[in-house]
Amino acid sequence: MKFIAIIVFPAFILASCTCLHAYGIVLASEYDGNIVLENEKNVVLYLENVIENYSDYSMKAFDRKAISYRVKKTSNTTHCFYVIYAIDGTYHTLSFSATGKWATSKGAWAMDTESDIASYIDYLTRNNVWEVEEIINNNAINTPLTIKNVLSKIRSNTTYYFRSKINKNDNYDNCYTALFETLVENELLKKSPYLNKNLSTVYRAFIVFPYL
Repeated sequence: MKFIAIIVFPAFILASCTCLHAYGIVLASEYDGNIVLENEKNVVLYLENVIENYSDYSMKAFDRKAISYRVKKTSNTTHCFYVIYAIDGTYHTLSFSATGKWATSKGAWAMDTESDIASYIDYLTRNNVWEVEEIINNNAINTPLTIKNVLSKIRSNTTYYFRSKINKNDNYDNCYTALFETLVENELLKKSPYLNKNLSTVYRAFIVFPYL
């Protein structure tokens, strides 16, 4: 009698935005959690400069396929990120990331990760195999207030927990909760950005992904 070995991966291990990380493939250096943590101080410096010169910057928020552009985009395979635009035509991506492969790990805000940049460039060329979509388009994002919220998140040493949307605790976030809790629309009379149809639709996603 022949037996076939079946390896079952826990659901939280599959919660990874890096291509095939769940299957044990070694991460590229850009995805090394220690590098992301070490670079966060540079992210802070950049964001502080954005606040000081906020009139020179604008922001948008997007979601996309999380694991690979080859994987169908569903509520279980989605990641979200900001893009910050400078008046000189340059831009940088920004998103909250895990720094470990498990369900809970030290969280860090990362800029210009390979898949965020690749997916956004693909979106600009209108090929869009990553299925990048703008999350909010009815009202412009208030850049200085949103960046201040991101800096507050960074200084609070928030832990990444991929089920944060479902089991929300203080100082625990994932890429969705981190974005939604920092985003401020210019239409300040709105009670909450969650009222936006696009935001509320995306926020119902069941699983989110820690790596970028």
